[in-house]
Amino acid sequence: MNCPHCGELIAEQAEICPKCGVRVKSIEDKPSIPVNLITFCCIPILGIIMFFVWKDDKPKAAKWALIWAIISIVFWFIISFLFGLLAAILEAAAY
Repeated sequence: MNCPHCGELIAEQAEICPKCGVRVKSIEDKPSIPVNLITFCCIPILGIIMFFVWKDDKPKAAKWALIWAIISIVFWFIISFLFGLLAAILEAAAY
């Protein structure tokens, strides 16, 4: 296989040309459904970590991981607030 940038002969499995440093295989940049689901359901910090890991190579996937982390944090904050409010109402009604 030849590098599309400099024309150097490179290995078929190479992702980056060793001569000019240009990426020869494009990385698919789409949101990762498993990471987004885990971020929303269980571990919001995972989305924040993946944002910093992917921000240069996969900006679209990084952006969506961060968005789902923020949505998850807001969602769980609202749920916690509502359960706290419900507990306070039930405790007040018990007396």
